[in-house]
Amino acid sequence: MRSRDVARRIAEDLYAMAAEDKTADAVEQELRLIAASTEDVPQLADKAPRVPAGDRRELVRAAFPEASGSLRHLMGLVIRDLVLGEFLSVRAEAEGVLRARAVTAQPLSGEERSRLTERLERSLGMRVKLEESVDPAVLAGVRIEIEGRILDGTLRARLTRLHETLGRSGGA
Repeated sequence: MRSRDVARRIAEDLYAMAAEDKTADAVEQELRLIAASTEDVPQLADKAPRVPAGDRRELVRAAFPEASGSLRHLMGLVIRDLVLGEFLSVRAEAEGVLRARAVTAQPLSGEERSRLTERLERSLGMRVKLEESVDPAVLAGVRIEIEGRILDGTLRARLTRLHETLGRSGGA
C-alpha cells in the first residue's frame, strides 16, 4: 500500500471521528501545529497559528508521549507531508467545500477576503474556504490556486502576458 493511500485512510478515519464529535476545526488546528513543529515550512508559516516553537514541540511530545525524539520528529513529518493535506481534502469533500488559496503581496482586508470568497463561490457554484498566503514577490494582484489549477492575476503575470503579446505583434 502506498504512503499516500495510508495517509488518506488515516485522514478519513480522523475526519469521521472529528465530524462525529464536532471537533473538525480543533483537529485541523492540532494537525497544523504538529506539522509546523517539525521545522519552519514557508507554506505552513502563514496557515499555522502563531505559537512559539517550544509550545509546538510540547504538543508533539504530548501527542506521542512514549515515542523517542526521532520518532516524534518522523510523526511530525508524516503529518506535515501526508496526513494534513489528506485531512484537508477529506474535510473539504465531506463538507462540500472547495479549498482555494489566495497568494497576495499583503494580507487581505476583511472586505477583500469576503468579496474574493463571494466571487469564487459564484463562479464555481460551491462553497469556498479561502486560505491566504503572503508572498512579497507578488508585488500586486492575486494568484489563486484551486485543485492544482492556478488563476494568476498578479502584476508580474499581466506584464509577462503583455510582453508576450507585444513580442508576437512585433512591438517589443
